Amino acid sequence: MRDLREIDVCAASVALTLVFFLAGGANLANLAVGNFSVALQEAAVYLVPTITVLDLENTYKAAPSVPLADAPVGNTTLLERPLRILIVPGHEPNYGGTEFQKIKERDIVVGIAEKLAGFLSRNPRYEVMVARDKNAWHPVLTDFFTVRLEDIKIFRTAQRALTRGYFQSGSVLPAVDQVDHNRASDFTSLHLYGINKWTSENKYDITLHLHINDYPRQYEGTSGKHVGFSIYIQDHQFANGAVSRAIGEAIAARLNAYHATSTLAVESAGVLEDQELIAVGSNNSVDNASVLVEYGYIYEPQFVDADTRSLAETDYAYETYLGLQDFFEDPVLPTYGSGALPYKENFVLKGDTSAAVYSLQSALRYLGFYPPEGEEFSDCPISGHFGPCTERALKAFQTANGIEPIGTLGPKTRAALKSALVP
Repeated sequence: MRDLREIDVCAASVALTLVFFLAGGANLANLAVGNFSVALQEAAVYLVPTITVLDLENTYKAAPSVPLADAPVGNTTLLERPLRILIVPGHEPNYGGTEFQKIKERDIVVGIAEKLAGFLSRNPRYEVMVARDKNAWHPVLTDFFTVRLEDIKIFRTAQRALTRGYFQSGSVLPAVDQVDHNRASDFTSLHLYGINKWTSENKYDITLHLHINDYPRQYEGTSGKHVGFSIYIQDHQFANGAVSRAIGEAIAARLNAYHATSTLAVESAGVLEDQELIAVGSNNSVDNASVLVEYGYIYEPQFVDADTRSLAETDYAYETYLGLQDFFEDPVLPTYGSGALPYKENFVLKGDTSAAVYSLQSALRYLGFYPPEGEEFSDCPISGHFGPCTERALKAFQTANGIEPIGTLGPKTRAALKSALVP
């Protein structure tokens, strides 16, 4: 489920110093927000990027290429800092997010986050932090939320005031036809703004928010009608929309190699701009590249079966990692592009739902047989369920390899798969 959107501007009484990047020659107007007023630009306000693609590339290239413990004595190149990434599993540690048959989004995304942090930590150029586990926020953030609460409130109010001014002056145009999001409680809003403020103060380069989607359902235990992933980024009119889009598109390309883009019409582009999601910088509130990934819908089969879910978490984490490596033009080689490969020989039957089936589907995808001819991922997802799509794909593989096309996974087919998947 998407990170929560903005609530109404609240009143406050604070002194602010506001810096504008002016296009020149414009008159100022006053905007009242609560008990204070802010001088605002009536003409165009140029929202200067606080971080660019080139900035990220330069930081990555200059970062230590070996762990500091392994660095040669006197190596001055290691004075540059690693590129900093914060991974934020969506929602609060003990509540929030969508659920399906007692499966909780807020727990799944912790699994993906921890696996993603593991992949990223293999690269000494990255410094990675996960914002929370299943039980609590990271102690650093817990302390920040508590000690700096009033600063966070002032920051939130100021950013809201500025954006209202942009809208009123016409320098930023309100977006239309955006996906509807759940409205944030004041408590959650302050945590999200707190994260935005903390990453800016601590010079984090990228924030990745991880979520699972949902669609309105009559009963909690029934499935919805949409499937697939989507990625949300900052609106292009705000400061860091361009760099966030570049990262979002790199991750989307990797996800799209094995998974459907969301079938919800407004999400079909895969990477979507948004003005309301606090996580990606509503009210121009982030100084880094910020991306929110919805890996799929909570009722999709890969999330329901426990063994399959663990493998799917690894798969999504690995593809996200590969997307970042693609963005930095430092790809991981050799790779199958999926965390479910190489395929492990396991006995599966038609009708099974298991990690073994998920791995089989991924193997058939890598070899070009899945989804079967004429089908799309939206109809034949890599789900861990052995249904008609998997049977047809397996028959096509068997035919291509001179094996009787019976659609079951016997010794000859397992041997052929193992041989075909040698890197």
